[in-house]
Amino acid sequence: MNTKKVVIPILLVIVLGFCSSLFIGCTRIDAGHVGIKVNLYGTDKGVQDIAEVSGMVWYNPLTTEVHEFPTFVQHKVWTASLTEDSPTNEEFTVTTKDGMSLSFDIGLDYEVIPTKVPEIFRKYRKELPKITNEFIRTLVRNAYNQVASNYTAEDMVSRRSEYEAQVKLSLIKEMTSAGFVVSQVGIIGKVRMPPSLEDAVNSKIKAVQDAIRAENEKQRTIAEAQKKIEEAKGEAEALRIRSESEANANKLINSSLSPVLLQKMYIDKWDGKLPVYGQTPTLFKSLQ
Repeated sequence: MNTKKVVIPILLVIVLGFCSSLFIGCTRIDAGHVGIKVNLYGTDKGVQDIAEVSGMVWYNPLTTEVHEFPTFVQHKVWTASLTEDSPTNEEFTVTTKDGMSLSFDIGLDYEVIPTKVPEIFRKYRKELPKITNEFIRTLVRNAYNQVASNYTAEDMVSRRSEYEAQVKLSLIKEMTSAGFVVSQVGIIGKVRMPPSLEDAVNSKIKAVQDAIRAENEKQRTIAEAQKKIEEAKGEAEALRIRSESEANANKLINSSLSPVLLQKMYIDKWDGKLPVYGQTPTLFKSLQ
């Protein structure tokens, strides 16, 4: 048996297999992802306008790259903690209207708009995690900083919900135009500030709350007193009306009791017998 005749076909198969692995690539785009093909050479260099559907994708790895972007909700947090989502401090710091520096942690939930994936990759040429930590983080930081310039340090605590609502509206607008949908964004935990400033802000907020509470108590007392006054007025008015009614009734009765009517009433009530003792009424004296 000629060994050379056996070895050559085997080597040929190996070489062909190696070459085919260089020129044919295959990957699977999982459900919940959008795949895109990127041409690395030629006049068609760039991102194709057609997003790949889920399933197997065949391509030439020497001239083409395939990337996939998740389209389900992404959750990202930037915190001061070194054990949360990054080994570095990623807290946000903003400058308020009165020049104070405040810091806090941020949580963001967002999704990639599937039809915008090619455009997003064409613009940034990076995978989604890098886009999140660079571009999206910048959008979030700018939104919080811009809105914070309209609020004082005290407002950031006492009107925090209003501040966060304004930030969310601004961020939704910017993120949507960039190809992302914001599900939720907000400050995690409390707004951090220097201890001396925090004590002053908390004291002022407490004073305002106490004043509001005192004013509410005052208004409640006035309302209760006014209610009693109105009740007293109502009772007096009712008494006056009853007195006038009784007086008018008595007046009507007195005006209707003429001497003739009284005599008739005596006669109607008389049983036909004259008194046997005491003074005989004038009406009956003529009858004796």
